[in-house]
Amino acid sequence: MGLKGRVMELLQVGDEQTLGALASQEPRATRFLLGRLWDCDETLRRRAARALGVVAADHPEIGIDLIRRLMWALNDESATNGLYGIPAVAEIGFNDAELVAPFIAPLASLSWDDGLRREIIRALTRIAEAAPEAVRPVCTIVAEHVDFEDPGERQAFERLLEESGEVDES
Repeated sequence: MGLKGRVMELLQVGDEQTLGALASQEPRATRFLLGRLWDCDETLRRRAARALGVVAADHPEIGIDLIRRLMWALNDESATNGLYGIPAVAEIGFNDAELVAPFIAPLASLSWDDGLRREIIRALTRIAEAAPEAVRPVCTIVAEHVDFEDPGERQAFERLLEESGEVDES
């Protein structure tokens, strides 16, 4: 079985530890994992994102490239739906906050977009689980755009504040 087949099999069975190890040993696997970020199955998307986080932590040069590509996908000019790449940025940040640090503020600045905001909040929360100090400064940027009338969005934002150690002033 080829690399793509092994990646797909590990994604399907949910063996994330082996998948992360394989992807770290075979960085070519990032190509297949990237493609799965847009899979119709949310579980596969999340597993792929977590594996990409492991690869990025073990291979920072790949991690930077991945973050740049995923952030580019959020631009209108890219003609890509970048929404599904946000969890991968989150997992990279969770595994290596220093790697994603230069991209935290640009990611937060996109929270004006109703279609991206909840996923951005989730991503910042995930990064804050590992590095609250990296996310704390952008909480006010996100707060300016949160729809506090939406219970799910409000709850997600409250969790972000909790993980980052920021005090809710809204």
